[in-house]
Amino acid sequence: MNFRLTLPAGLTACTHAAMATEWVFHLGGHDPIYLRQAATEAFALIDQLEGNLSFYRESSDVTRLNRAARGTEVAVSPDTLGCLALAAEAARLTGGAFDAFTGRASVAAKGQEIPLSLHDVPSSSAGDQPGPVVRLQPELGSVYKLRAGPWLDLGALGKGYALDQVAALLAEWEITHGCLIAGGSSLRGLGGDGWSLEINEPRSVLPLHGKFCLGASGFQYQCGHIIDSRPNSAVQPAARALVLAPSAGLADALSTAAVLLNAAQLKQLTDHDPRIASLVYMPSGQSYRQGAPFA
Repeated sequence: MNFRLTLPAGLTACTHAAMATEWVFHLGGHDPIYLRQAATEAFALIDQLEGNLSFYRESSDVTRLNRAARGTEVAVSPDTLGCLALAAEAARLTGGAFDAFTGRASVAAKGQEIPLSLHDVPSSSAGDQPGPVVRLQPELGSVYKLRAGPWLDLGALGKGYALDQVAALLAEWEITHGCLIAGGSSLRGLGGDGWSLEINEPRSVLPLHGKFCLGASGFQYQCGHIIDSRPNSAVQPAARALVLAPSAGLADALSTAAVLLNAAQLKQLTDHDPRIASLVYMPSGQSYRQGAPFA
């Protein structure tokens, strides 16, 4: 299953490289010079977020959390707290199918080198037990490390969260017509008409609301980035998943989890919030469709 977003005519395209991917903003409603000025400020915001949220930067909040010992309190940015709260919500909604603390397993599955900043971090420490890795302390602007071992890697959730923050910034510029795309798998509509999703298996064209938030996941995007950490889980992963959700960050998290959920669990997501919809393809070609516009 492949998809393509159909864009209205007359938009200005702005591109940027960050978070190991390409960002493309299709913006309208204003003079192109004005739109590019706004995009420049938005790209600076993405770079700032990457500095806090990156798994690979030694000075990031994520690395400092991964290096922290059990019982340590780590001061972090409001954005890091926001991402962790979103990750906890996604884990709750999916029964643990989404887990932001699979960084160690993900590095191994991708065959990547461990970041130098984490080479000396042990896989576990004495007294660690299964359970939550951190406790959020938003009133203190910090995170308390409950146990060591698992590594936080926000991955696509971080990209989706960045799209949500950029959308808020562009609204301050009174830009309300366009679409923000990160890596081709994280999309956030700003508003306007004329958006549609073309899917090729079977071919269909689905209209999208102007402020849609779409996450796509599957092994065509990146091998090894989907880790099932649930105990005693024995599921056949799906090949592809598309999820619409109220925010881009949640859409990205849920699309990752959707690859590991069965049809009944996917229906529970839609029943929980009618703004959530999913389209999941199994390797056999069978598909599960829940919620509008997919079903």
